[in-house]
Amino acid sequence: MKNVIVAVIIIILMLLGFWYYMGKRCAEVEMSHKLALKTAVQRAVDSVHAHAALNIPLVTYEAPKKIEQPVKVSPKKKKPVEKKEDPNLLVDSRDGQKYKTVQIGDQIWMAQNLNFNVANSVCYDGEDSNCKDFGRLYSWSEAMVACPEGWHLPTDAEWTRLIDFNGGIMKAGGALREGGTSGFNALLAGYHDKAGFYGKIGESSYHWSATAQNDNYASFKGIYKTVDNMGAYTYNKNDRFSVRCIKD
Repeated sequence: MKNVIVAVIIIILMLLGFWYYMGKRCAEVEMSHKLALKTAVQRAVDSVHAHAALNIPLVTYEAPKKIEQPVKVSPKKKKPVEKKEDPNLLVDSRDGQKYKTVQIGDQIWMAQNLNFNVANSVCYDGEDSNCKDFGRLYSWSEAMVACPEGWHLPTDAEWTRLIDFNGGIMKAGGALREGGTSGFNALLAGYHDKAGFYGKIGESSYHWSATAQNDNYASFKGIYKTVDNMGAYTYNKNDRFSVRCIKD
């Protein structure tokens, strides 16, 4: 009888243990199901959120463009054109008149008649246009002070060097007159005598020398249209002839 009771107790205990085990197992399975469901739900929610996030347009910030100010380019200053002085041009600083010059041998002469207005000098026939074309006519005393600074009225010796360089007294006139080979280009400007008479324009040219013969007379040189010889004479200082200056 005792053995039966023990066996029944053992069976009961076994049944209780089985029920306990099965209950615990069911609880674990239920818990596992709940956890799996929760994980699935969370993943679904995350997926929805991710999908929504992918469809939300991104708001981007664009920095304002820098407005570039136009670069001011300063206009290039034009360099002043350097005016090259013509070595064969004399500019009279007293009145701005310009004269061609020419080197003949070792001398430098004006290649035009002087036109500086010294007191009492005259234009042929009183016409200003004749001064412009032929230069002024001067008495000897006027001629002595008429040349610009650095130039002077030539002496007989300087005239002689010019004449000799151009073939001598019998030939130099042809070389020295207008259109001649020397470049002296003597203009046939005529003269004005002490009595007030004008003459020989277009026919002869008379040029003072700085060499005086005495108180009343001084040398001059004549160049003529129709002959090649030079005239070398003395004349009254009050007559008026052309002036050609020579460089100092």
